[in-house]
Amino acid sequence: MNIQRGLLLATALLASQSLATPQTESALPAWQDPTVFRINKLPSRSFFYSYRSAEEVNTTNPFQSSNHLLLNGEWQFNWVENPQSKIEGFEHNDFDDSQWDTIPVPANWEINGYGIPYYHSHNCFAPNVTPPELPQTYNPVGQYRKQFTLPDTWQNERVVAHFGAVKSAFYVYVNGQRVGYSEDSKTQAEFDITDYLKAGDNTLALEVYRYSDGSYFECQDMWRLSGIERDVYLFATPKVHIADYHSEATLSADFEDGILNLSTRIANVDSGTHRDLALKVSVSDNGETLAEELLTMGSLSSDSEQTINWQLTLADIEAWSAERPKLYQLDLTLLADDQAIEYVSNRIGFRSSELRNGQFLINGQPVLFKGVNRHEHDPVTGHVVSRESMELDARLMKENNINSVRLAHYPNDPYWYQLADEVGLYLVDEANIESHGLGAANQGAGYNPANHIVNQPDWRDAYIDRIENMYQRSKNNPSVVIRSLGNETGDGPNTEASYDWLKQASDEPVISEQAQLRRHTDAYGQMYASIDQITHYAETQVDSRPAILIEYEHAMGNSLGNFKEYWDTFKQYDSLQGGFIWDWVDQTFLRHTPQGEAFWAYGGDLEPPAVIHSDSFCANGLVYADRSAYPYLHEVKRVQQDIAIEFDEASKQLSVSNEFFFIDLAGYELSWELIANGQVVAQSLQNIPLSAAAQHTQTIALNELELDQFSGELFLNTSVQLAAAQGMLNAGHIAAQSQHALSSAFTPPLADQATRLRLRENDERFRLSSNVADIQFNKDSGLLTQVSYHGEEILAGSSRPEFWRAPIDNDFDISKFQPSLSTWQWVGRSMTLQSIDVTRIDSQRVKVSTVHNLPSVQSQYLSEYIVHGNGRIDFDLWFYAAPHQKQAELPRFGTLFQLNPALSQVAWYGRGPHENYSDRKTSADVGRYQSTVEDLYTPYVRPQENGYRTDVRTLHFSDDNQRGVSFLGAPLLSFGAQYYSTDDYDASKGQVSARNLHPHDLQKQDRIFVNIDLRQRGVGGTDSWGSPPLFRYTLPWLDYRYQFTMQPLNDIDQ
Repeated sequence: MNIQRGLLLATALLASQSLATPQTESALPAWQDPTVFRINKLPSRSFFYSYRSAEEVNTTNPFQSSNHLLLNGEWQFNWVENPQSKIEGFEHNDFDDSQWDTIPVPANWEINGYGIPYYHSHNCFAPNVTPPELPQTYNPVGQYRKQFTLPDTWQNERVVAHFGAVKSAFYVYVNGQRVGYSEDSKTQAEFDITDYLKAGDNTLALEVYRYSDGSYFECQDMWRLSGIERDVYLFATPKVHIADYHSEATLSADFEDGILNLSTRIANVDSGTHRDLALKVSVSDNGETLAEELLTMGSLSSDSEQTINWQLTLADIEAWSAERPKLYQLDLTLLADDQAIEYVSNRIGFRSSELRNGQFLINGQPVLFKGVNRHEHDPVTGHVVSRESMELDARLMKENNINSVRLAHYPNDPYWYQLADEVGLYLVDEANIESHGLGAANQGAGYNPANHIVNQPDWRDAYIDRIENMYQRSKNNPSVVIRSLGNETGDGPNTEASYDWLKQASDEPVISEQAQLRRHTDAYGQMYASIDQITHYAETQVDSRPAILIEYEHAMGNSLGNFKEYWDTFKQYDSLQGGFIWDWVDQTFLRHTPQGEAFWAYGGDLEPPAVIHSDSFCANGLVYADRSAYPYLHEVKRVQQDIAIEFDEASKQLSVSNEFFFIDLAGYELSWELIANGQVVAQSLQNIPLSAAAQHTQTIALNELELDQFSGELFLNTSVQLAAAQGMLNAGHIAAQSQHALSSAFTPPLADQATRLRLRENDERFRLSSNVADIQFNKDSGLLTQVSYHGEEILAGSSRPEFWRAPIDNDFDISKFQPSLSTWQWVGRSMTLQSIDVTRIDSQRVKVSTVHNLPSVQSQYLSEYIVHGNGRIDFDLWFYAAPHQKQAELPRFGTLFQLNPALSQVAWYGRGPHENYSDRKTSADVGRYQSTVEDLYTPYVRPQENGYRTDVRTLHFSDDNQRGVSFLGAPLLSFGAQYYSTDDYDASKGQVSARNLHPHDLQKQDRIFVNIDLRQRGVGGTDSWGSPPLFRYTLPWLDYRYQFTMQPLNDIDQ
């Protein structure tokens, strides 16, 4: 292996990071002064652990090593409502805290019964605030105390207190002395406490403020919680120690060789000069040393530091990417007088991240970001997230073809970066900056630049401090490929200065959606840009920068429509490189009703009535808070799969396209099934190994496939799976699937037995009966009111046309939805009968025709029923739109049936098995599926339209004896079935207002509400505050007609 090395030394006096002079408190307390945000706080550094021996380096838990002391656990705790009420002198060793409560650390104090948790999408702490004003009456303070015993072996060491995350600001005390102060609640705060310690027992105390001037940076769309949110520990190092290092592991111009630029800061905080110092650097791969060198330093005087710059070139390196996350081991050993005194070890990945020729490139390839935004949230512990939860998130993302994560909207727990390095996820690291409560650029009249901290010079240093905290901590993680200036930060001189600082620190890409196309962003990151907008951006080439949507497809409630259309567009244009779905996980809390029923709590559930909140706007996840999946996670997986499969029926050839950028398909296998009328009639005898290189296509001939011998509707289903376990993915993991329609000659099994039909009438109804069926129509309403087969009641109430759906979250804020769309809520119930005509066709059939007027929309509804003696009813239904009226589009056009609740078993031949809609059905293959009415229901956090299935050929409802009713499409229908009516989803019974409902608020009825539809409007997903579904998935003001058949289940071939 060709190895090239270089060495450079630089020496400097120790200094604080980006500030010319150390910060001190002025007349204003630090938590009220925007110019003071760190006092006596160590400079930001990369995240790593320091060890005493080579053996300890290999420990799986650094807190089991001799120079780390984990302080997590129970702490003494006192909580007060405002700073005026805090206890003075609590930090002293002799303070009596025996009457205080205890609280776990880490923990949010609101989750543990102190203060108010509240959810708001953007307010700082109240609307219409003026920086740096803070609440006076309610600004809780938490006072913490922890006793610890200093290990004997630490007596002559430097000791640092590490606080992983504390919100929003805090003072730290040791043995009664104030050590320092910190803001920025999502990056580590470290303090050298050596001079404050004594042998034996010591007292560590924190005074934490819920609100500080730093809160103006932390108006993120999340629950507003406080306290110590990540690990607290002490660690010891020699007085001469590795203060920080930067392992910039990049690639040569041809992406073949690895180039390591290593910069290591050695600091001496001892009182005297240290001589004969050296740093040993080693790079290895699976235990094999690739390069090793001893770098001599000479002497290092007191209170100074020396930077060692070293370069290494390794030929034929294996580059890191999310597809193949190859890592190498970097070991640093500090020596004094030829004796090792400190060990630091980390894993590095060689990769490049750059902008070139209008595209974002990783290792020279224009990767697509198949991403999500991820908040740190746990349904029980709030912002305290366990390693197990992070591992579950990473595994689920890999299983569902998600390759990237935007850290919304703050630096995450360090373990998340380690996971991303190891399993392969591209990260957009984001500074803990969101001042959305003061308004955001590009978002309308609520943004007042004059009042915004982004334009105020006093806040500039605080901006850059947070940028530097983010950058320094993750600069060695190969998974971090883009850095973000924050979210909805406003835009002005302070974000420009932040961009300039980052670009000086690193030439890797920086993004800011607030900058739009101004100079201080390297990509166009517009939030919630529509498909038309990104198409226009790509076609007009208004700018040379790539478009990467930092937020798109707002997955609030029943959403994520037109996802395939987004990805068809991304793949069509080189300048469009994907984006990040909002978002990964619901920010809801597990709570229980007084009766013990579990539910997901959202805004308004935990706050007192007077507190402003943002309802269920926190429930936008692809997964629930417990990480169980919403139905549309299937859509994400299918649409974003990296293996595309096409089938040519004439040649019987499969084309398997490898859309990965860095790996071939060796290790993947393909299988297929031929489906006739929903049944498997042929399949691959063995899995077919794949081999296509990255960005190449492999052709597979299916010579054994004899299509001519099968009749009916044919589909070819394919599946690509892993032959062996790979990282977090198990053997057999399905990486890609496809379904190919080969013919559409499906003939529904219509009941055709010849059975005589009797016709009778009285003043109230027409009755059509036989030895099979009893069917009745009401003369006054013209509605089908009764159907029984073989003496068993099918209907539990009248059927009627249905034009309405329970509003989904994407419906609520569409400006046109209220009141014009809401007109349709009552159309089917307020219609008036114009005529009903009953005509005998022959001895076995009778035709019932009705005309209804729809006065609220000045239109007509026509129905024709052909009733057969064998129980079959052929429906032919029309909506005639008034020619000179322009009402809002229809939410749906269909028929509502109320079925006997005993008919709870459901089987269908159509799209499934999971919920699907007209604009979200790519992942729902046509097949035969079974369920129950109960299991068709999707319990969205806020109840809304759910459980739909589309493109249905046949649908059966049966009881435990397999008797019931079938609905047959002519050719297709869509259906939903549940124990709730649309009225049950309307909290105020007659108003379009259901913002505070939960599933447990719905009372199951004694009937099954079944919608048999032509279709309903799509669910949309471009955003949840105004954008309707794509036009092709709506029902505009037009005439509509559809047909279907209803017949006894037990009289046909199911």
